[in-house]
Amino acid sequence: MESTRADGSAQTLEALQAGLGPEFEVKQKIGRGSMATVYLAREKALGRLVAVKVLLPERARDETARKRFEREARAAATLAHPNVVSVHRFGRLPDGVPYLVMRFVKGRTLEERIAAEGRLTAAAARSLLLDVASALAAAHAEGIVHRDVRPANVLCDEETDQALLSDFGIAAVLDSSAESVTKLTRTGQMIGNPKYISPEQLRDEEVTELADMYAFGILGYELLTGDGPYAASTNAQWIAAHLTAEPKDLRAMRPDVDPELAALLVRCLNRDPKRRPSAARVVATLRGEASAADGASNVDIRELIKRRVPQIVVAAIAAGWLLIEVVETIFDNDSVIFFLTLPFAACGVLAATIVAWFHGERGRQRASLLEWILLSLVGALWLSLSAWIVIA
Repeated sequence: MESTRADGSAQTLEALQAGLGPEFEVKQKIGRGSMATVYLAREKALGRLVAVKVLLPERARDETARKRFEREARAAATLAHPNVVSVHRFGRLPDGVPYLVMRFVKGRTLEERIAAEGRLTAAAARSLLLDVASALAAAHAEGIVHRDVRPANVLCDEETDQALLSDFGIAAVLDSSAESVTKLTRTGQMIGNPKYISPEQLRDEEVTELADMYAFGILGYELLTGDGPYAASTNAQWIAAHLTAEPKDLRAMRPDVDPELAALLVRCLNRDPKRRPSAARVVATLRGEASAADGASNVDIRELIKRRVPQIVVAAIAAGWLLIEVVETIFDNDSVIFFLTLPFAACGVLAATIVAWFHGERGRQRASLLEWILLSLVGALWLSLSAWIVIA
């Protein structure tokens, strides 16, 4: 049996068994982190294996740690989703140490898998990213921000080959009601691993569900390259990179990766959270129901406004109308020059719309092949109409 250290930071199997009672049969210790120890147990009534997560006794003496542990129980219990590690029960041992009874997932964490295998195949990475995005979409729909999305907190079920998001211990609940949520962090305090922390948290700004999407972008790079999106190795370098660096060219590192997926991950890493896609949009894109570049039927008016598409299109229409008015004032409205101005203005609006669609939200980046094709078609249309007007 596991021995108890002098400071009481380890839990003997006998003590845990006595604390849990006869409903559970504690089998073995299966893991230990900075906050808790995890044990494998069998729930006798249902005949199923479960994971029992016990807060370390020294952590249990800290009120903030206890509240975070309880928050994990509440957050995970709120989510009934196949890609979230479900919590069956929350309780306290006789000595007051809190514990969680959770679904047991047989398999490794994504961190362990990446360490063992290196970068994954594009197909495997896409499937795992879809699972994680689905879990985040479910959490965000309930107003829960995970705030610690990283490979160590994603479990790979070796029986189903699915990814499951776990460890909601530092999750933040978005206050959408009159009831305020107790803050478990002080202003300026960094929460989470510096490698995955969002720029807005580093700037001590409001943290929303889009902070999870930033960490999701880093996770995607790790799955596909075995490394992060920035050339950083120390905490200080990571913090600087989040605030100033541009992501590595994923397609240059992995030419076999779908350009749409590469563009999606780059969008997730935008330093402006308003320009990142939501988890629901990422899910739709990875399922093939929407495109990272198009998919107008899946974009609501709020997202279009965020992408500045209406603003740019209206400005282009106004500029085109002004040009037509100026030409009409200088030349007759039945002149060739006036008629040539019409297709030029119309095609200019089309070109501005395409540029706005691809770059209005993302900011500075290289043009995609699809954008060049669409702009070329608009150019060809303008030349054809102009030639027809001249010849006619």
